[in-house]
Amino acid sequence: MKRTIILSGLFVALLSAGVLAQYGLFASPENSRERSLNKAREYLKQSKLNEALIEFRNAVKADPRSSEARYEFGMALFKRGDVRGAYQELVRAVDITPDFIKARYALANILLIGRKSSEAKDQLVKLREQDRNAFETRYLAANIAIMEGEHEKAVSELNELLKADPTRAAAHIEIGHIQMSLKKIQLAEASFRKALEIDPKSASARVALARLYVATGDPVRAEEELHIATRADPENEGLLHVLGSFYSVTKQSDDFEKLYLELLKRKPDSLIGKKRLAEFYLTRSHLQRARELTEDILKAQPGDVDAHFFRGRIFLLENRPQRALEDLSSSTRGAPRFGPGFYFLGQAQMALKQIDNANASFTKAVELTPNWIPPRLKLAEINLAKGNSDLVLEHCDKILQSQPNHLSALTMSGAAYLKKGDATRALASFKKVQSINPENPTVHSNLGAAYVLQKKYAEAIREYEQALKLAPERIDALIALAQIDLMQGEVGRPLERAHRHLPKTKNQAAVYEFMGQISLRNKDYGKSIEYFEKSISLNPELASAYYALGNVHAAKQNFAGAMEQYRTAIQKSPQAIPPHMMLGILHELQKQPSKANEYYRKVLEINKDFSPAANQLAWNYAEHGGNLDIALSLAQKAREINPNDPVIADTLGWIYFKKGIYQSAIVLLKESNERFKNSNPTVLYHLGAAYAKNKETALAQEALKKALALNPTFTEAADARRLIGELEALKKS
Repeated sequence: MKRTIILSGLFVALLSAGVLAQYGLFASPENSRERSLNKAREYLKQSKLNEALIEFRNAVKADPRSSEARYEFGMALFKRGDVRGAYQELVRAVDITPDFIKARYALANILLIGRKSSEAKDQLVKLREQDRNAFETRYLAANIAIMEGEHEKAVSELNELLKADPTRAAAHIEIGHIQMSLKKIQLAEASFRKALEIDPKSASARVALARLYVATGDPVRAEEELHIATRADPENEGLLHVLGSFYSVTKQSDDFEKLYLELLKRKPDSLIGKKRLAEFYLTRSHLQRARELTEDILKAQPGDVDAHFFRGRIFLLENRPQRALEDLSSSTRGAPRFGPGFYFLGQAQMALKQIDNANASFTKAVELTPNWIPPRLKLAEINLAKGNSDLVLEHCDKILQSQPNHLSALTMSGAAYLKKGDATRALASFKKVQSINPENPTVHSNLGAAYVLQKKYAEAIREYEQALKLAPERIDALIALAQIDLMQGEVGRPLERAHRHLPKTKNQAAVYEFMGQISLRNKDYGKSIEYFEKSISLNPELASAYYALGNVHAAKQNFAGAMEQYRTAIQKSPQAIPPHMMLGILHELQKQPSKANEYYRKVLEINKDFSPAANQLAWNYAEHGGNLDIALSLAQKAREINPNDPVIADTLGWIYFKKGIYQSAIVLLKESNERFKNSNPTVLYHLGAAYAKNKETALAQEALKKALALNPTFTEAADARRLIGELEALKKS
C-alpha cells in the first residue's frame, strides 16, 4: 500500500512538472532563449525595433553564453544606431565562439566605421586562420583595402572570391562600386549588368545601376531601373524607400508622396511608410499631417525613436520648446549616434535659454556628423554671443572650406574679426558677402562698423546710409549714424537725419523715440517729451519709450504735474493703458514700487499680454524683495510677447543673475547691450556683474569701465566702482 502511494505521488509530480514546463515555469535556458529570439526576429520583420531589442535582451539574459543571441542582439543595436553597444555584444560573441565568422566580420566592419583599420586587420588575420576563402574574409579584406586607398587590391580580393564561386552577384556589385569610385563608369555599368545576368532579380544591382545613372545625369534610366526592381519585388519596402529617396533627390515630391500613400493603402500598418511620409510632411511644414502620422506610430510603438524625433521637431515649429525637449531627449537616448537628434535637441535647449546644454548638444551633433553645417553654425553663433572669437572663426573656417560662399559663416567670421579688432579681415569677409548679396542691408551696416573701427567715417556714413535706404525700418543704422555725427561734434545733425527719414519708414514710433533720446541728451526736455509721447501714441507696446519718458520727467523733477495729467487721462478713458503705465513709472521714480505695481497690475488686467507692464512688474519683484519665480515668469511672458526689446532682455537677464544662473544671464544681457549699442550704463553694469560671478574677470572689468565712461553718475555707478575694486583686489591676491 505504501509503495502504491509513493508511485502515485511520483506520477503526479512528473505530470505536474510536464504541465509546468509547458507554461515555461521549469523551461530550460535554451528554451527561454529560443522563445525570446523567435519573438525578436518576428518583431524585426514588423519593423518593431524597440520590441525586438527587449526580446534580444531577454534572450541574452536567459542564456548569457549564447554567441548567436549576442550576435543578433549586437546587430539590432547597430541598426538602432548604438554602435558602442553593438561593438560590446559582438566582442562577447566572438569571445564565446572564436570561430563565429559572421560575428567577427560584423565586429571588423564596426571597427572600420570607427576608422580603426589596424584593429580591423587583427580580425582579418583571425578570419583568414579560420577560412581564408570565406565570403566574409574576402569581403573584409576588400573593405580594408578600399579604406586604405588600395582599390586594385580590393578588386583582386573580390576576384579571388569569384574564382571560387563565379555566381556571387554581390562580388560583381562591389567591384562595380569600386570602379564607380575610380570614375570607370563603363566598367562599373558592365559589372552591375554582370550581376544581373547571374541574378536577374537582384535588387542591389538595380539600385547600383540607378545610382550610376543619377551620378551620370541620366535620371530617366535611373527611375526605369528602380521601377523594374520594385515590380519584381513589390512587397520589398526597402526598394520602395530607395525609389522614394530617388524622388526626394530629384525633387519629384508629388511622386514621392504618391509612392508612400499607395504603400499605406496596401499596408496600413507600415511603420516605415508612415515615417517617410511624416518626415516628408514635416519638411514641408504640413504639421497637422505630420502629427497624425507620428501619433499613429506612437500608438503602435510608444517608444519609437523616430516618432519622438519627428514630434519633437513639430513642437519646435509650434514654438513649444519644453515639449520638444522631452521628445528629443527621448530620441537621443534611443539613438545616441544620430547627429540630427542632438542638433534639434540643441534647438529646444536654446529656446529654453539652456545655453550650456545646447552647446553640448550641438558639439555632439558635430562630433557625429562633422560635415553637416547646421550644428556647426549654431556653435559659431553661441561662441559669438559669448565673445569666443577664435572658436567662432574655427567653426566658420570649417564651413567655408566646403561652402566658400556661405553667407552666415562669412558674416559671423567678419563679426568675430571685428570683436578681435581686426578691421581689415572683417572688411574682407563683409565685402565677400556684399559681392554675393549686394542688396542685403545687414552687410552694409557691418561694413559701416568695420570702417568706424578704422576711423574711416566718410565710408562708414556711406554704408549706414545705404543700409537705411535698403531697409528704412532698421533704426540701428540711424543710431550708428548719430553716434558718428556726435563723435564729429555735429550735435544737430542726428535730428536732421531723423526728420528726413520719417516719411521713408513705416517704423515711425522708433524714429520718434530716437529723436526723444537725442533731445534728452541735448537737455531739450520739452521736445524730448513731445517725441516720446508721439512714439507711444504710434506704438503703445514700445516699452523703452515709456522708460525714456519717465527719465525726462525725472530730469525735470516735475512729478506732480505729470501725475495729475495722467490721472485726468484715466478719468476720461479708464481702459487706456499709457496713463496707467506712466503713473506706475512715476511712482517708481519717487521710490514707491508698491504703488507702481498697483498700476502695472491694473494694466495687465486690461491687457494680460502688455509686455511693458509685465516687464516692469517683474523688475520690481526682483529688485524689491518679491518672489523671484513670479518675477521670472512675468519677464519670460514679456519676452515671449516682445522678443526683440532690449529692456526686457535686461530684466530677464538680471533675474537670471539673481537666481544664480549666470550663463543664461550673460547671453541675455549681452543681447540687450548689443541692441542698445553699448549706450546704456545700467545694462553694462548688469553685464559686468554677471561676468564677475561667472569668473570672467577681464570681460567684467571691461563692461563696468564702459558703464562709468558713459555716465560717471548713473544709478548703479557706486556699485560698479565697488565691484571694479573687488575684482582688482582679487587679481592682486
